[in-house]
Amino acid sequence: NAYAAEHGNIDKVLGSAVVGSNQHYGDISLVNGSIQMASNSSAKTVSVVNGSIDLRDNVKLQSASTVNGGIESGKGLQVAGELSTVNGKILPGTEGVIGGNVASVNGDIVLDNSEVGQDVSTVNGDIKLSGNTVVKGDLIYKPRGKKNSFFGWSNNSKPTLYIAADAVVEGNIILEQEVELQI
Repeated sequence: NAYAAEHGNIDKVLGSAVVGSNQHYGDISLVNGSIQMASNSSAKTVSVVNGSIDLRDNVKLQSASTVNGGIESGKGLQVAGELSTVNGKILPGTEGVIGGNVASVNGDIVLDNSEVGQDVSTVNGDIKLSGNTVVKGDLIYKPRGKKNSFFGWSNNSKPTLYIAADAVVEGNIILEQEVELQI
């Protein structure tokens, strides 16, 4: 079992979590703090409210999510389920395999020589598919809200979708708002 959790779970309100090389944890859940995982480590569900998720090479997860913070990884990331953020970038490095969805609301998604088993979606972020990335599901820009922002101005800049020559979207490309295309 790739997810044998020899070190149990980590659950904290304040403070960060550091997983060393070749260490295997269960669920890691933080409220205020970031998660750092060294090369060849693994965990089950990794979730953060305020903080980033920083992964080195060849990390295995069931899923990773953060509300305010990004998800960044070295090469060879393996995620059985989804990667998701609300306010943060998703940068899974090269040669990643993500079985589920990759989703952000306000954050860029960059996939390089990687495979996504389901959909890639955002509302306000840029999406870049480089190398021979394959998205097996749909690529979706969800519609922006109609009302003005809290500060009284709305964001009129269009997000950018970049698809390299060798990248493939096997499903549909669904643009529910204006997007600048670089294909």
